[in-house]
Amino acid sequence: MSTFRIVRDVLDKKLLDADECVMGRVDSIVLGYPDGRQPRMVRVEIGGPLLAAHLASWLVRPVEWLGRNFGPRRRVNVSVQWSHVKKMGRDLHLDIRADDTEALAWENWLAEHVIGRIPGSGA
Repeated sequence: MSTFRIVRDVLDKKLLDADECVMGRVDSIVLGYPDGRQPRMVRVEIGGPLLAAHLASWLVRPVEWLGRNFGPRRRVNVSVQWSHVKKMGRDLHLDIRADDTEALAWENWLAEHVIGRIPGSGA
């Protein structure tokens, strides 16, 4: 069994999908506590409210409100099960594709609704 330091080795690392596409950075770590056993990594999460919590607690509610009321989706955080992490190093490499999650929903929405409307943007 290998050991690692969760904050140093996981938090704020880039998530790379199976195609090496950047899905975001780890903003939160979720641990499970099975009965009578050591804590286990369950999933990592990315999302605006989680990042806002790192900056200032008062930012969380406005960011959640913006995520619910504007943009591509109503759910503002994306969870990735720890079982999808296949390699750890400078980045976390996953065995799933970003397009199969909601991780790139904001980027896709901005490309279509904002960038795509700028003359000469090539979109």
